[in-house]
Amino acid sequence: MMSRSAAFGLFGLLALCLFALPLQAQTSEASRTAVHPWYDLAKEVTFTATVSSVVKSPTRDMNMLAGSHLILETSSGTVDASLGSFAMRGKDALSFTPGARIQVTGEMKTVRGKQVLITRLVLANGRTYQIRNAHGFAIARVPPKAGSSSDVEGGRL
Repeated sequence: MMSRSAAFGLFGLLALCLFALPLQAQTSEASRTAVHPWYDLAKEVTFTATVSSVVKSPTRDMNMLAGSHLILETSSGTVDASLGSFAMRGKDALSFTPGARIQVTGEMKTVRGKQVLITRLVLANGRTYQIRNAHGFAIARVPPKAGSSSDVEGGRL
């Protein structure tokens, strides 16, 4: 009887050790280097460019990041500027037309073997639009609530 409980105890200890090991799925090399979850303000670049085309929803064949894109013509060539998923959606969506002159600020990253500008700021028509925060996360455009107290004379409380 004693040997049976010792064997059961040893089996239980081994089972607990299995759960104590950190389990981690293997990832391919391509997915590890695609897009970093951080944004480095020190690596930001600013382009003044002409909008060549607007891509609101890229297809799988386009091999682009999800979300809207501006294809820009700069003095140094063509740049794919990723605007993320929220910039061109909803009631307060941004609108760009081919031929418009804009200024974009962001960080260049290599995604799927192509250079992409992860856009943080866009200056168009004399207004600055913040697309991402300082950490590179896309900002959802939330329209102000109708009749909110801040919309009324002087923002009374």
